[in-house]
Parts: sequence; C-alpha cells; structure tokens
Amino acid sequence: MTIRLRLTIYWAAVLGAILLVAAIAAVNLFERQQWAALDAALLEEAATTAEEIQRSKPTDAPTIVERLSKETDIGPGRRVRLITRREIIADFGDVHTVPPAIASPFPAEPAVVGGRAFRFAVAPLSLAGQPALLLSGINANLIAATGVSLRNSLLLTVPMVLILCVTGGYWLAGRALRPIESIRADLDAIGPANLSSRLPSPAVADEVARLIGVINALLERLERASATERRFASDAAHELRTPLAILRTGMEVALARDRSAEENRAALVLAHREILSLCKIADELLMLARLNGEVAVNRARLKLSELVGDIAATVEPLAETRGVRLQVAPGNDVYVDGNDAHLRRLVINLLDNALKFTPAGGTIDVAVTNDSNLATIRVADSGPGIPPTEMPFIFNRFFRGANAPREGSGLGLSLCREIARLHGGEIGVSNRAAGGCEFVVTLPLCDAEPNRAAAAG
Repeated sequence: MTIRLRLTIYWAAVLGAILLVAAIAAVNLFERQQWAALDAALLEEAATTAEEIQRSKPTDAPTIVERLSKETDIGPGRRVRLITRREIIADFGDVHTVPPAIASPFPAEPAVVGGRAFRFAVAPLSLAGQPALLLSGINANLIAATGVSLRNSLLLTVPMVLILCVTGGYWLAGRALRPIESIRADLDAIGPANLSSRLPSPAVADEVARLIGVINALLERLERASATERRFASDAAHELRTPLAILRTGMEVALARDRSAEENRAALVLAHREILSLCKIADELLMLARLNGEVAVNRARLKLSELVGDIAATVEPLAETRGVRLQVAPGNDVYVDGNDAHLRRLVINLLDNALKFTPAGGTIDVAVTNDSNLATIRVADSGPGIPPTEMPFIFNRFFRGANAPREGSGLGLSLCREIARLHGGEIGVSNRAAGGCEFVVTLPLCDAEPNRAAAAG
C-alpha cells in the first residue's frame, strides 16, 4: 500500500468521524432548539390564559378556552381543555390531538408534558375556589418531521461532502508526495559509477529540502568512502607488487642456473625478508579491515599507565641496541575503558615509528597523563621531525614520507588512528620546537575505582 493511499485512508477515517459527530450534534442541537421554542410558546400562552380565566367569571371560562383553541399560530392540531378534579369544564379543538392523563394531585407549577406526537402545556389555576388545570397543546408531528427531514438531508449531504473531501485529499497527497517521487527517480539514476551526482535543492526550505540535504550529505560520504576504498585497493596492490616482484625475480634467477650453497642461501634470505614484509602488510590490512567493520569492541577497565609502562619495558632493550634512550615519565594512575589488544597495538606502533626515525644517541619520551575527562598518551622523539608538506597525509594508508625507512608498510599510523577513533578518541601529531615530533592520543577517561553500588548488586 502506497503512502498516498494510506494518507487518503487516514484522512477519510478522520474526516468521516468528524462529519458524523458534527451531523449528530447539529441534529440534536436543532431539535433541542425547536422543542425549546415550542415549549416556551405553549407555556407562555397557557400561563397568560390561566391568569385571564382566574380574573374572569367562572361562566366565561368555556368561552376563553374555545377562543384559545382556535389560535393556530403555534402549530396545527390545536386542542385546549379546562378540568377540575371532578369534571371537564371545557374541551375544544382537534379531537385527534390527545391530551395526556393528569394524575392527582395537580402540579403546582406550569409544565410541558407529552412526547414527539403531541405537546401540551399544563398551567394550574383556581376556578370558583377549587383547583383547576388548563391543558393547551398541539400536534407536534410537524416539529418531529422537521428533525427527520434534517437527518435525511444530512444522510445525503455528509457522504457527498466526504467523497469530495477524500477525492481532494487524494489529489493533495499526490501533489505533496510528488517531490518524494522525484527524489526516488533521481536516486534511482545514481549508481556506483556516478556517486558525484547530487539531488537538486528546492527553492523552498521545507522538510523535503532538509531531506535532500541529508541525502546529499550521505552521497558525499559514500563518494568519499568509495574513493577511499578504490585508493586503498590501488595502494594495496602497488605495495604488494614490489615485494612480489622482488620475490619472483629472485626465484627466477635462482632457478635459471646452478648456484652455490652460499648463493642459494642469499636468495632464500632475500625471499624470506620479502615474505616477512608481505606477511606484515597482510596482517595490517586484515587489522584495518576488522577495525573498519567493528561498530563496538569488547572493552574492559584498563590501567592505561600500567599498560604503557609494560610495553615500554618490552621495547626498551630494542631501543638500547639502537643507541636510543627510552624514557617513561612517572605519573598518576590513569584508567580507560578500552580493548587491551587494540590499545597495545596502538602504543607499539607509536613506539616502533619513533624508533625508526630516532637516530643513535637520541631519546624517546613517553608520558601518560589525565586532564578533565580525557586520558592522554604522549610519544615524543628527537628525530628529524615531519616536513610540513607531509603533515596532512601522515595518517593516510600506505603513506610513507621521503625519509621513511624501507621496511615500513605505511599502515602503522593508519591503524593508530582507527583504534583511537574506535575508542571514542583522537590522535594528532606536531613537530617539537627542539626537534623531532610528538604524537598525542586522547581517550575518554573512566573512574579509578569500580562502582561500588554495582559491585554490591
């Protein structure tokens, strides 16, 4: 079922209910007004006549009653009766208009009795010193017929109005949804080959314009993601081609002629080195793919200062072999909510990067601090620093600067950025005034102590 049809059905249901309630209310209000006007006229006339009878002689009462019965301005079928407890003093008018039976004692106040067929005003009075009652009524079928006629007219009019309104609502729904249909057609024309296309923005800044803005923003993100993936595939193929070509050439040369044991060993060493490079690239590509596909990671409360200290202690012997001094600044206990394996990979990559660019005799400074709601990891080296032209691309996949060592894959810092973002943090880099560069990782901080109330529960 289309949205247009659903909107029309909802509109028909709501409008039908409104028209039905309005018609019932109109009929009831009309009938109440008609009966109220009739009752008021009958009461006024009966009360006036009762007062006249009381002021006149008892012998004049039949004449007054007869005169009243001949008045038809209130309605047809007029009948007037004057009675006491023992007898009917006067009874004139239409015999088909049946007066109501009056029980003893007589009512003390004027009232209206009867139903939808006959309507009588009852007025008490005193006649020759004894209680009497004046009944003045008419045939009320005309009033009842007027209400029935109004109901019949509404039974015909309301469905016609409903049909016209529903038809108009169906047309208006189609007109209102026409921009949505246009958006659907435009989106259907956008394929993987033309993600650069955008939906035209309407002149009026309404809900459709905001929807188009959101869709265009989504298309822009998709275009960037598609371009990134294509570039990633191209870069991955380029990075894998070089070690594979070296490996293939070395094997072809080794198989081309008989070689000595030492020459075969050298060829195997070269092949082993290239295979290690391929394995490292494949491992980091797999890691990046997993990080890009993860919406959330398994996290636990980690003591970040202890984790960084353990990794630095592991890397320190390697730094000493290269003549580099690794310094870990003492600090407070800092806790984060994170994945142990991912954060270890992040710190190892940063230290490995610092070792590659720090010459012998240099230093690497590592510090873990906390500020407000953020935990900060700082890794600074005394290397040559990063050229300003390369700074914007330092975290791109497969990017290697002009002074990058041969063994790097260009994926380490990309992994660091993805891990930081997956943990709700960020990573940045800047050159130090004294030389070298400094990487800063910020992560959301968590409490040092577990929630005691949760532990108790």
